[in-house]
Formats: sequence, C-alpha cells, structure tokens
Amino acid sequence: MKKIIIVGFILVFILGILFTSLNELAIIPKKSEKTVESNTLDSIYSKKEIFTEAKFSGNTNDSAQYLITIVENSWKQGCEEDDTCFTPHNKVINVGDTILFLNEDKFEHNVRVRGDPNYLHHPTDVIRQNEYFVYKFNESGKYDIHCTLHPWMEGAITVN
Repeated sequence: MKKIIIVGFILVFILGILFTSLNELAIIPKKSEKTVESNTLDSIYSKKEIFTEAKFSGNTNDSAQYLITIVENSWKQGCEEDDTCFTPHNKVINVGDTILFLNEDKFEHNVRVRGDPNYLHHPTDVIRQNEYFVYKFNESGKYDIHCTLHPWMEGAITVN
C-alpha cells in the first residue's frame, strides 16, 4: 500500500513539473493573453461598421479567431530587441484560421510575407493607426511576416 501511495506522489510531482514546463514554453496559452485577444476581437467586431465591408479586407470576409497587433511605437527601432513589434511575435494556427491584424501605432505600416511581393492587405499598401484587416491562411507552412517601411519589424505565423 505504501508503494502505491509513493508512486502516486511521484506521478503527481512529475505531472506538475511537466505542466509548468509546457506553460513556460508557451505551449499552453496563458488565460490573460487569450482574454486580451478575445476582448479586442469582440470590440472590433461589435462596432456598427460591418466588418466585411471594411476598407481593408485581406483575402476573406470571415471573422478572425486570432489577433496580431502592430504595437505602439513600433515605428522606431527597439521593439525588435524583445520581439514586440508584432504581438504576439510568433503565432501558431491551423489551416483555414483567420487572423485580424490591428495597427495600434500612430504611424503607417504594412504586412508582407517575406519572399512574396504582395501585401496581406489590399487595396492599399499601408495600414494607418487603428485600421485593421483579416487574412485567412489556407495553406500550411511557416510565414515570416515583416513591415517593408520598418524593416526591423518581423514576426512569424506557423500554420499547421
């Protein structure tokens, strides 16, 4: 009986360490990050403007499940030092998922996949402050995104 109790304690201890490790590696999303993302998405989609008729539509009329923010002051160098120009810097999604890109900076930016001459947003080449667009990722792979106006601004999207 003592052996069973000791083995049980050891298993609980190992599972606790494993869960903590996965959480630290950001494999398990933190509740606060998801709440901020959901609240921002909800506030954008609840505006009176019909999102599918927004000025910038990316490649879909679908509502987004995820958010990537172009952060305030990313127009000046420094955000690349701690990977905060695009927040989150790395996003993992599934094929068919849609991301809303939101510019919270006071300067214009654009979003392009490295190696692709086209912007993810259209019909313009810049996204101004508080403007946004959605983009649906229909193929798996790693997409390295950047702003051509501010070359230090980089991020990545992995589509499973």
